[in-house]
Amino acid sequence: MSNPTPNATRNPALVLLHGAVLNGRMWDPIVADLSSDFQILTPDLPGHGTRAGEPFRLASAVAVVQDAVRSLAPKPVVLAGDSLGGYVSIAAAGSLGSQLQGAVLGGCTGNFQGSVAYVALIALTGLVPPARLQAQLEKRLVRDYAAGPAILQGGIRPAAFSEGVAEFRQVNFRTQLARLNIPILLVNGTRDWWHRLGERGTMAAAPQVTLHHIPGIGHGVSIIRPAEFAALIREFVTTRRLGSPHDGPS
Repeated sequence: MSNPTPNATRNPALVLLHGAVLNGRMWDPIVADLSSDFQILTPDLPGHGTRAGEPFRLASAVAVVQDAVRSLAPKPVVLAGDSLGGYVSIAAAGSLGSQLQGAVLGGCTGNFQGSVAYVALIALTGLVPPARLQAQLEKRLVRDYAAGPAILQGGIRPAAFSEGVAEFRQVNFRTQLARLNIPILLVNGTRDWWHRLGERGTMAAAPQVTLHHIPGIGHGVSIIRPAEFAALIREFVTTRRLGSPHDGPS
């Protein structure tokens, strides 16, 4: 920000990572809510938005996060990601050193290794002509989400979904999460059934994290309930002992 407020100067910076198919504009309502208190970056990940000409690869997505965090140095950083952005956050966190103070991650407790659920979904969506699928996604974004028009301005790319699933099936995110020694808040909607099914295995592998549920909604907590997700980020920063291990699940 060109004229940071005292709170934005004092607080850690935020790097917000978007979901699959979307772009950094999905965070517009949350940026509007938090920008008076935080310096915020919302980079587009490979295969999305301004980088739609690239395929999504997890390694290159991690590099985007590393660059964003380094650009804020020496300021401490908190990551927030949803869905694909949550998994990218987990993959990147271990390489960010002491500058990373914590993470708030939505919709990333499902285990892609060995799961056929998303593979089946890709097969089903592959039956829909690309132009029709694009139109359906655009209609849903405008109808259902406050950030929908901004997301459409940033550009959507349905092909990034299958690319992300292919990458994530090669990674054990639970093992990576277990190695992280920072405060982490995982957030799921109570109707996000696939990720709810993965919660037990994730919490068993990484008992140092905290799990929070937002009632009555499915996948995509940050775009369905942006004000609530923003409040979780604010509370996390102000109440967690950032930079030290969390006390465990609540």
